[in-house]
Amino acid sequence: MLAPQPAIAGSAQAIQRPVKKSKLPLVLGILAVLLVLAVGAVGAAYFFLVIKPRSEKRPVITRHEPTPQPTIKSTQNQEPTPSDLGNTNTTGTEVPPYSPPAGAVQFVNSKKNLDGKLAEHYVDFSFYYPKSWQKDPKAGVPGARNFVKVERGLPPNYTLENFAVGLYASAGSVENDRAAFHALAEKLSSQFAESIGNYHKASEGETKVGLYDGYEFRFEGLSQQTDKGQFKIWGRAIFLPPVDGGNNGVTLLMLTTSLAPELKSVDDVGEKGDLPMLLQSFRFGKP
Repeated sequence: MLAPQPAIAGSAQAIQRPVKKSKLPLVLGILAVLLVLAVGAVGAAYFFLVIKPRSEKRPVITRHEPTPQPTIKSTQNQEPTPSDLGNTNTTGTEVPPYSPPAGAVQFVNSKKNLDGKLAEHYVDFSFYYPKSWQKDPKAGVPGARNFVKVERGLPPNYTLENFAVGLYASAGSVENDRAAFHALAEKLSSQFAESIGNYHKASEGETKVGLYDGYEFRFEGLSQQTDKGQFKIWGRAIFLPPVDGGNNGVTLLMLTTSLAPELKSVDDVGEKGDLPMLLQSFRFGKP
């Protein structure tokens, strides 16, 4: 999938030159072709995360999230292995309730306002986030690209930490998906590489979100120049297969920057700051 490149507001003034009558049709033709190509590139993007200053003269960095992945075919009549027997992503697993701190807000996913792929791959889940965070009104509504997105920001409109939950088509368990995880991570990583300066995938492998088994990769890069200078970008993407053996899992996407004073490296994503609350409180199913 081709993702659009970051939009950079230019400041150079146009230089007026003598008009040559014979060039006008050629120029109009070129502009028409470029317009068609630009519309096609924008239409190819499915998910996005944005870090941007509000002024049109400041650089804009656009984050692109994954398009829905095709369902991974599970192996029929597969004999259980020791890892299957110990797998926490199984039907009937009891996950202890989360005790939220004061000032926490609970998000509960709902199918009510969803359409398209999000409605088709709907998943019940919930989590808590700090009351000071902002919920993106463009998520979880008709035409949305995420079930939910919440963010901790810095005025006027800079990201410190954000958390988005998107769809993930699964074969029903970590064991069945394990062979495909690396390819999924490579595909999503390549999308981030197109829009993040000095992009580097820092690590990849199995992980846990509470008691849920999953697979993740972490990445880092640099922002464009802003009125706060050039800051570091750290991110983490986690694929979580469903707990009911179905095909609808979730992708957890976390994006942070060095503008958050307590974050010092990619290893801190989801480990320091406010994001640990969101991961620790994440639960599949209805609360």
